[in-house]
Amino acid sequence: MGDSPKSQLDAEREKNRLLSDIVNAIPEPILAKDWDGNFVFVNDFVAKLYGTTPEEMIGKEDSFFTGNKEQGRFFKENVQSVMRRFKPETVYEDSTDNNTGKIRHFQSLKIPFKNSLGELNIAVIARDITEITELKNLAEFNAKRLEHVLAVSREGMWDWNTRTNNVLFNKGWEEITGVYRSAASFSDFMDRVMEEDQQRVADALQALLENNTPYDIEFRFKRPDGKVIWLWDRGDIVQCDEDGKPELLAGIIQDVTQQKIDQSKIESLAFYDPLTKLPNRALLSDRLGLALDRCKRSGKCGAVFFVDLDNFKSLNDTYGHQAGDDLLVVLGARLNSLVRGDDTVARFGGDEFVVVLSDLDADPQKAAVKAKLIAQDVRTAIGKKVSIKLNNNRPPIEYAVTASIGITIFEPGLKMATELLQLADLALYQAKSKGRDDFAVFDPVIQDEIDRTARLEKELRHSLVQGDFVLHYQPQYDPGQNLVSAEALIRWDHPERGLLRPSEFIAVVEGSNLISPMGEWVLAEACKQLKEWESDSRYQHLRVSINTSAKQVWSGDFVANVKRIVSEFGVDRSKLTLEITETVLLGDTNEIIEKLNELVAFGLSFSLDDFGTGYSSLSYLKHLPINEIKVDHSFTGDLLNNEMDLVMVKSIIDLGKNFGISVVAEGVEKESHLDVLQGLGCDLYQGYYFSHPVPVSEFIALVDGEVPSPDASSAN
Repeated sequence: MGDSPKSQLDAEREKNRLLSDIVNAIPEPILAKDWDGNFVFVNDFVAKLYGTTPEEMIGKEDSFFTGNKEQGRFFKENVQSVMRRFKPETVYEDSTDNNTGKIRHFQSLKIPFKNSLGELNIAVIARDITEITELKNLAEFNAKRLEHVLAVSREGMWDWNTRTNNVLFNKGWEEITGVYRSAASFSDFMDRVMEEDQQRVADALQALLENNTPYDIEFRFKRPDGKVIWLWDRGDIVQCDEDGKPELLAGIIQDVTQQKIDQSKIESLAFYDPLTKLPNRALLSDRLGLALDRCKRSGKCGAVFFVDLDNFKSLNDTYGHQAGDDLLVVLGARLNSLVRGDDTVARFGGDEFVVVLSDLDADPQKAAVKAKLIAQDVRTAIGKKVSIKLNNNRPPIEYAVTASIGITIFEPGLKMATELLQLADLALYQAKSKGRDDFAVFDPVIQDEIDRTARLEKELRHSLVQGDFVLHYQPQYDPGQNLVSAEALIRWDHPERGLLRPSEFIAVVEGSNLISPMGEWVLAEACKQLKEWESDSRYQHLRVSINTSAKQVWSGDFVANVKRIVSEFGVDRSKLTLEITETVLLGDTNEIIEKLNELVAFGLSFSLDDFGTGYSSLSYLKHLPINEIKVDHSFTGDLLNNEMDLVMVKSIIDLGKNFGISVVAEGVEKESHLDVLQGLGCDLYQGYYFSHPVPVSEFIALVDGEVPSPDASSAN
């Protein structure tokens, strides 16, 4: 009786595991890709090169791990060209051993194949052939230069008699160098080695003759036709005289110009930003490591700058991405001109640059002072205007931006390279919090603030799921002191800290991606309450307004989400007002106007909150579909004592009348405030004189005439 199916399956699985172990044990790259350049198989050796695991690499292409799209495209086109020809191809590639400095040779076999679905794939198997190459040289020497083999391989062969100074070479050598057989061929060859490389070649030959150091060198060579090529020249001693002195040298030469061009292109794609030509993230990591090593050797501190351009997006939005690219190129060059040869300026991504400075001072305090001076130079350089050419025959513009800079100082043996960027980024956070166009040196207090914010954000996410938020309502009264509407204000019923006002958490919400889901919750909750009031004749007259974040309005799905939520509850849309602040106008103004008009056509109203405190312009009132403006409490609160505030409030109310827009006065805390505002003709009143924001049950009591005593100790 044969083996059972299960036994056969186990045996097959064992074979597969054995095969996998064998392939992963091979200390050479083995991989396979599909037509799109995505990995379909890699062994452990390849995964280690990319710093990941074989499982993570499957289905992804090279740029997923390197971040370099151009390089990924280059690799993809390379394997596709081999797959189109559908013939196995062998490529000889070279690499320098970082530990020994020795050049090692690899043979890469690229094999196109079709998978079980008939799709084109390619397998790549690389092999270290350094020893084989050296044996080949020896075999060539022993076999009287193996002229016919070298002719096929397109390599030039030479031998040099050191006693007579005669040089013999094959036809391949002549074709490569353009130098033909003559009594002066050796000196003619040496004269054509580019001047910058002549000493290296002479030193390498001398080291071979005196110390038997392997002669293996690449150098530039100018052919008689004027063409400059790269040569790879290798040689060895094949015969010595009775005294042991070298008598005959032999070697081979190759034209490696195309390989050099390809290598340069690959290195550029891998390690340099294609736009600014500055080092990219990959090379930056290496440069940071070198800076730390230099710091350890010299005992002097260095610094890392994280440079972020302020409001760069507005240039792209206004003039197009080409204008933004042109600005980045100029600013990158300016930054590079400020540093020394051993320092580094890298493009980190987008509008962010990183500057690495070495050998500032042995004293960290003095190093920080020097770093601040350089940071000021950086700000000055970036702040200078840049002339940018525009498309469509438009005249060029003179454009200037500012920058925020985070700085961290590193001491000998103090930090890892990755930590330096993190600390500089934290310092950048502080610089931006001070209003941008500034710099800050890392302070541990920043870390504490970041940690606190992270904890609070985690708690917010949890509470949003658990339903720990409630709405309080602050009443609004007409001139006859009739309660006609309410502003809905969110409160966080924290499981441990109790009821929290927005001032204690809204900044974290704004800084995270929570603002949209929280805003949608507020809208849904307000609609739910409005629907309940509509079902009761005592409260059908009530209107509700809610605060809407600028980030919500800027999001692409803002209009669709608002329409969906309002439609779900079926409320009277004329009784719902969305309050926006003037910061919303920092976005694309035309796009904002389109969104607001679409929602007005849907039946909603808009109120402009905190009017007069931000970026407002009268032209906005002309173009924006605003039904209401709210006088900020900072003006209302001091209008009895400050004549300028009184003038400001009167001007806003008159402005509303002229534009046919209702005016709501916030911060009405005293009867005297109310008297003045009524005299000025204000339309609606809101403040602690009437009531602070209260739960819905207390709000209903106000509507029913059961007025609780005002509590001016609570904030909005």
